[in-house]
Amino acid sequence: MSQQPHQDGPPQQQYGGHQQYGQPPYGQPPYGAPAGYARPMSVQDERTWGLVGHLSWLAASLVGLPFVGPLVVFLVFKDRSRFVREHAAEALNMNIALAAYLVVASVVFTIVGFLTFGAGFLLFYLLAIPGVVYLVFSILGAVEASRGRAYRYPLIFRLVH
Repeated sequence: MSQQPHQDGPPQQQYGGHQQYGQPPYGQPPYGAPAGYARPMSVQDERTWGLVGHLSWLAASLVGLPFVGPLVVFLVFKDRSRFVREHAAEALNMNIALAAYLVVASVVFTIVGFLTFGAGFLLFYLLAIPGVVYLVFSILGAVEASRGRAYRYPLIFRLVH
């Protein structure tokens, strides 16, 4: 970055071969921006990251931690876009609720399994149903995010806002 003299006022700054008056380098906050300033996102980027917030649990499930995907999207973009924050928070809340429902169902199925001398353990096959339902709801959420609309998962408690 070099200062070049200018005849009619303050010097222009040169970035990448182009002279731009008063513009910060690409990726830097504007001059005078407060500490912690995050550049706003474009509408298309918001829609894309909203979609990723809903579907990121699939990739994170490969390592056994499905909540990590929406959590990362939430933490990275929460200050840059209210739209992405709401979608990622909704997906994160769904992960938390699903985990709670699965734990409660597992405890109930275990008790029923012992009370029925093992026959009740067949109920554990029913634990696949919430996963399939979550997959359907997360696809619906991703579609709504890509359209730029809000989406709320049904039957969940919202701990993250």
